[in-house]
Amino acid sequence: MSVISADYAANRYGTKNNIVKKSNAAKTSTVAGTKKQESVVDEFKKKHPKDAAHVDKQVQAGRSVKLKYGAGDILPDDMTMEEYKKYFYALLDTIPYDPTRVNDETVLTITDAGWEQMKKDSDYESWILGYFVEDRSVRNPFFGWGNNSGMFIKEHFGASIEEHHGEGYSKSASKSKSDEDDEESWWSKRHKRMKKVWEEQEVKARKESAARSEALQREYAFMQYESRRRLHNLLAPDSQIKGL
Repeated sequence: MSVISADYAANRYGTKNNIVKKSNAAKTSTVAGTKKQESVVDEFKKKHPKDAAHVDKQVQAGRSVKLKYGAGDILPDDMTMEEYKKYFYALLDTIPYDPTRVNDETVLTITDAGWEQMKKDSDYESWILGYFVEDRSVRNPFFGWGNNSGMFIKEHFGASIEEHHGEGYSKSASKSKSDEDDEESWWSKRHKRMKKVWEEQEVKARKESAARSEALQREYAFMQYESRRRLHNLLAPDSQIKGL
C-alpha cells in the first residue's frame, strides 16, 4: 500500500516548515488580493441542497485521507501536472477495499479539465477521494455465494460533480457472456465456412457438368461426321459406275 507523507513535498520544495510558510503566504495573498474562487462542490450543493449533507460527508472523508497520510499541507499549485497526478494516485492507493471487494478492478478516467479543477480546487479533490472511501467500503453481499471473482468498474470524472458517472458488472457474468459470444462466433464462422464449401462445390459441379456436356456434344458431332464419311465411301463407287 502506498503512503503519502510530507517527505514527498519536502524532497522537492524543502522542509515541511517551508510548505506551511508557503501555505500561510498563499492565505495572506488571498485575503489581500482577489476573492477565492468558489468550489464546484459549493456550486453543486446550491443546485442540489438535498444532497448537500451527503456531499459534505464525502468531502470530509477525503480530507481525512489527506490528513492521515500527512498530505494536508501539500500545495498542489506548486506541482507540475505530472507530479500532481502521481500525488493523487498515491493518495487513492491508500484507500482500502472492503474484504469482499478485493478482486474488484477499477478503470478510472479523468478528463484534462477534471485534473485542472482537482489541482486548484481542494474540496473537489477531497470529494473524489471521499467518493472512493465510501464506494470501496460497500460490502459485496454475494461474496462467498459463488461470486468471488469481483467486479469490473468504470469511473469517469470531469470538472464538476455532475460530470461523474460510473458503472460496474460482475466478472463472472462478463466471462459467461464472453463464452457465449465465443461459441456464437465459432458457429457463425463454421456456418460461413460450410456455406463457402457448398458454393465452391456447386460451382465445381456446374463446371464439370458443362465440361461433360461439351465432351458429349463433341463426341456426338464426331460420330455424325464418321457416319456420314462411311456412308459417302460406301456410296461413292456406285455413283462412279452409274456415271460410266
